Amino acid sequence: MAIEDLEVKVSELLQSVYNFHDRFELLGEYSREKLLDRIPIQAEEVDELKVALESEPMNNVANEAVDVLYVALGTIICLDKDLAIRALTEVIVKNNNKTEKTHHLNTQGKVVKRI
Repeated sequence: MAIEDLEVKVSELLQSVYNFHDRFELLGEYSREKLLDRIPIQAEEVDELKVALESEPMNNVANEAVDVLYVALGTIICLDKDLAIRALTEVIVKNNNKTEKTHHLNTQGKVVKRI
């Protein structure tokens, strides 16, 4: 699968998330409190991903990983549009600027800043 195919599917996923939130009238002004209410939903999806990783076939792992992304995208679209775009840009730029000269893989498998 080429990266372009993945880009198309992620775009389709984002549209699906938007349509879902629109269909259930979940769009609109979101407070910090409403966003906090999403944390248990996200945690449940992460827990399901962990279970799949520990004992299930890889197709289940992939489905659970997408469920985690689905809920995360839902949180993003609930934010102010300009704030969300700014945050997406900042995270993209921050991660694109990380190199092997500035960061390394620690023993837990996380990319961290070199000291």
